[in-house]
Amino acid sequence: MANSRQPQILWLTNLPAHYRFPIWNRLAEIFDLKVAFLLKEKNWRNWTVPAGQTWRHEYLSLKSINVKEYDFIPSIRGAKKLLKNVDLLIITGWETPFYIRILLLAKKRRIPVIQVYESTGDSQRFKNGIVPRIRSWFFSKVDYVVTFGDGSTKATEAMGIESEKIITLFNPVDVGWFHSFVNNHRIPESLGHRYLYVGQLIERKNVANIIYSFATIRNEADTLTIAGDGPLAHKLKNLVATLNISDSVIFVGHRNQVEIAELYATSNTIILASTNEVWGLVVNEALASGLHAVVADKCGVAEFVKNMKGVFVCSTDQKSLKLALDTSSRKWVGYIENPEILQFTPEKFADEVINLISLKISNSNEY
Repeated sequence: MANSRQPQILWLTNLPAHYRFPIWNRLAEIFDLKVAFLLKEKNWRNWTVPAGQTWRHEYLSLKSINVKEYDFIPSIRGAKKLLKNVDLLIITGWETPFYIRILLLAKKRRIPVIQVYESTGDSQRFKNGIVPRIRSWFFSKVDYVVTFGDGSTKATEAMGIESEKIITLFNPVDVGWFHSFVNNHRIPESLGHRYLYVGQLIERKNVANIIYSFATIRNEADTLTIAGDGPLAHKLKNLVATLNISDSVIFVGHRNQVEIAELYATSNTIILASTNEVWGLVVNEALASGLHAVVADKCGVAEFVKNMKGVFVCSTDQKSLKLALDTSSRKWVGYIENPEILQFTPEKFADEVINLISLKISNSNEY
């Protein structure tokens, strides 16, 4: 390289997702990393950056319109300033004017761009009309697309993106932390099988079918714990009462990361039955904790974990769910001591990105 300064990397995303922190920490060991969040520090997900991070960060605090789980950000304010002295740009979105604006600016300044893309064909919001054409145009302008698993790779290829521009990785969480925490907080086995759901109580999460299925296959001592909140909470509690299984179904509300890990330490099988799910990181966490996982085939994570120990992939209907829940219980012989998911760490993901960044910067002859 022509000079000794660290390359400056800008990672642009909407919110400070906690499962990305280990990735950013690893990148910051090699590069001068800044993470910019489009939304405000006080946001609807209550995600914040804890003190002591090794990477710089900034909240752009742009106005947004939240539609269910989607943030539309019409503003393009501050894009030019963000790119000052940046050597490579990583972006995680495409569907708002700000991402389009900063992509065009980066291309004008010959700044390499890596797009991170999670969606699968099933989870894409827009399948017809002008929006998919805009998406395909956007992706054609970036230098590389990092996808999460085969599902998002196929969705990217369907846009007409050349395979040599697509880097297929995996969606990581801090599996080592969950594995260690749960092993240190495990409680003795109970008589019944302990099922667990973690997530929002919204329609696409298919929690009602989980409850119906559990009610059908449960043994007397079995329990289902539901951790999360949302607009369907009252309706789901009424369903449990109607099915006369209130003694077996426990609603514990929203839980933070440590509290969720404590639930993993007291559970046997995680259930993710979503009818539409980009990935499903709770499955990574639960498998790292030694649990079984019942996963619907509409979840992006299903293809990635389907051959791992203790994983039961099913459809989203009650019949398929009941079979998977019952099979998990019958095949339970104890916690999985060395889950395969432990190989897929945030640091491993980050190292793949580091190699890609280094290659792109080297080829750009900027250094």
